[in-house]
Amino acid sequence: MSFIRLTDDPIVKRLRWIMAGAMLFSIVNTLAGQPGTFWSDPGSAIRGDGLSIHNPTNHSFEFFLGYGWQAYLAATLAYLAAAFLLVSLLPRKAALVSAFSFVFGHYFGASNWLAVRWHLGAQGFIVYGIVLSTILVLAAFPAVEDTSTAIRRLRWVMLATIALDFTITLLGQPDSYWLHPETVNEANQLFRGFMVRGWTAYLLFDLFYLLGTFVLVSMLPRMTALISIFAFIFGHVLGLSTWLFYRWRLGMEAPVAYGIVVSIAIVWLTFPSAEERPEHLIWSYRDGDRRVTRSSSLRRLQCWLCGR
Repeated sequence: MSFIRLTDDPIVKRLRWIMAGAMLFSIVNTLAGQPGTFWSDPGSAIRGDGLSIHNPTNHSFEFFLGYGWQAYLAATLAYLAAAFLLVSLLPRKAALVSAFSFVFGHYFGASNWLAVRWHLGAQGFIVYGIVLSTILVLAAFPAVEDTSTAIRRLRWVMLATIALDFTITLLGQPDSYWLHPETVNEANQLFRGFMVRGWTAYLLFDLFYLLGTFVLVSMLPRMTALISIFAFIFGHVLGLSTWLFYRWRLGMEAPVAYGIVVSIAIVWLTFPSAEERPEHLIWSYRDGDRRVTRSSSLRRLQCWLCGR
């Protein structure tokens, strides 16, 4: 089977394990969140939104639970293995898009359990998003030379996800909201506090929020800025996805599709193809992360010798 070649890209290799970890966290939450009757009666299984797996609204992939925990575990582990192999076989950019897409999808799935089943509310998925962002950034951006460009470009992805979330939040309000703001439909208490004052107050808050986050990530140290950018992206992708899932009942397909779109934007703006990388980064990717320091030192020495 010499024609099957697994990826040798170090970033893809590391992101595979983050993807697998996000998937396992979602799987564990799904099993741990089941009612006590599930283990003897699989038909009583529930989904991440707290509804029965037999509920016709927002039918999700958790229908395997109806056949018992053994069938669910076997199916999900086979799915995890297939996703891991897929990311290992695809070309670099397609592999990165796939890895990020799986992470976004299972972040949404696990966040449902944290917020609904474990009653952690917004705090649960915010903390989870920060943890996931920290691990992801440390794995995907080990080369210091790459971070400045990534920050400049990802700031705009961050702003786009925030603006879309705010827009969908307004569109999802009941008709009564525009004359009676007290009928607002918003779970996040910070945003709700402005929305009950009317849509103009909320819009003004949105503008300050957008400006504040942009300035914040532009001033922070580079790795902290990247972690913050991804934390905002995760949080607001989730925010918009909850409207698609709970308000308009578009099922898991809508959050998954949105996660794929955001993943494409992240990868195409941030991760160059092999032929687009600077020479010193090509050396480091080929030989491992230890060469980043060496290539950076070599470049500084070359500049010093040339008098620049």
